[in-house]
Amino acid sequence: MTKLKGAVIGSGNMGRHHVRIMSQCEDVELAYVVDTNITTARELCAQWGGEALPSINEIAYADVAIVAVPTQLHEEVALALINRKVNLLIEKPLADSPAAAQRIVDAAKKAGVVLAVGHVERFNPAIQELKRRLKKPQMISIERLSPYPSRIKDSVVYDLTVHDADLACWLTGSEPTEVHAVGAKVLSDKIDIASTQIKFANGCIATLQTSRITQDKVRRILVSETERFFKVDMLKQDVEIKRSARVENKTEDGRTSYTQETISEIPGIASGGEPLRKEQEDFYHAVRNGSDPTVTGADGLRAVELVDQIEKLTAA
Repeated sequence: MTKLKGAVIGSGNMGRHHVRIMSQCEDVELAYVVDTNITTARELCAQWGGEALPSINEIAYADVAIVAVPTQLHEEVALALINRKVNLLIEKPLADSPAAAQRIVDAAKKAGVVLAVGHVERFNPAIQELKRRLKKPQMISIERLSPYPSRIKDSVVYDLTVHDADLACWLTGSEPTEVHAVGAKVLSDKIDIASTQIKFANGCIATLQTSRITQDKVRRILVSETERFFKVDMLKQDVEIKRSARVENKTEDGRTSYTQETISEIPGIASGGEPLRKEQEDFYHAVRNGSDPTVTGADGLRAVELVDQIEKLTAA
């Protein structure tokens, strides 16, 4: 089977991980690493292979490309590559505004190329296990708390809440109908903490707590159903399920009584590999088979529309 010819655009924190993984995937050949900082691109190519280029205009040919440049450059880079019929995996968020995200989605559809968006949490095995077991979630609480990252220029909403906005929509399988949010600037001139509540068409309520002023790194999901309660640690990649059971007891005189007991289950979860690698492999599979990736351009657009609404509410 002929390998896809691939490029990674951007050699920053996420880009260097994508370069490493692309070089190790069987379906694709790492042909190019593109960055205006050509020195960094050359260093990555020396380690993982490929040719370092300063501009996407110098790419001779590519079947697939991963866009890992700053968010504000996503639209410019994506549209240029789509115009050349290159299939794209774009790091989250898809764009820095709903209008820009819509233009990317429309261009990809018109060109007939695959557009995937890098909401990598969907490939976390613990979250996949949660999604598989959920029946009818009534309440979802997601905490994403981190120390302050000096390299990030976006607000905490576009940087972190976007992960959980996508997860909430995916886990509920429904569309948002009401959004309420508050936020505050603490360590920067952008929103650093945000608390969001989303009501969905199916009645589920999701609460998203996001912070980048916290000393501990916390990634936790709590989900309540009518008869079950789920606790997910996204960092440890484990799931705990609790449910109530009615237990029949016989007294000494032969009478029957009943007690309520809580049963706890911790399912075994196979790691299945690095989530970022699974994300790339899912993208390549979609390109080869003409199928939809797990996270489509429409999914990415919805997440941007939602966080844009949250951003405006927190800034009010």
